[in-house]
Amino acid sequence: MDDYRIVESQYLFDHPRVRIIKDMLERNGRRWPYLYLESPVDAVTCVALTAESCLALTRQYRHPLRAVLLDLPGGHMGPGETPEHAAARELEEETGFRAGRIELLGRYNPFPGSLRATMHIHFATDLTQVGQRLDDGEELEVVLMPAAEALQRVLRGEIIDGSLQMGVLMAAQKGYLP
Repeated sequence: MDDYRIVESQYLFDHPRVRIIKDMLERNGRRWPYLYLESPVDAVTCVALTAESCLALTRQYRHPLRAVLLDLPGGHMGPGETPEHAAARELEEETGFRAGRIELLGRYNPFPGSLRATMHIHFATDLTQVGQRLDDGEELEVVLMPAAEALQRVLRGEIIDGSLQMGVLMAAQKGYLP
């Protein structure tokens, strides 16, 4: 399975947030086109636990689904940023909480067959309220939800956001949630 070869590659669309790429693959004398999306930068997200055992979640409109969803604070990494720094920055910008402690829970790719992008999920504690700093045009509501309730809602299938599901389950599995 390690003998796949890219014989040609072409950008069909190139934007700062997404690229559409068409590769011509070859294996065992056979060639075929493969179309996929690529994010030029990785993304970060954060499971942030308050001293009151609540998770700092965001609630915002997600246009591709035409729905308002609960999700974790997060966003794209900036040039030269480490995942930990980007996660701490996004947490503070979106929720107004500054993390005293932040660590990587794990990383994943949500659609490895059609999307080249990595999501880095972090866990943050020792939170201090410093004030929200949303990006221009960004609209979201901060929701403080008891961690036990968030876990139960994930387990019941009531939360659709994959990063929120993965982050809560990973934090619970590692014993970080009450």
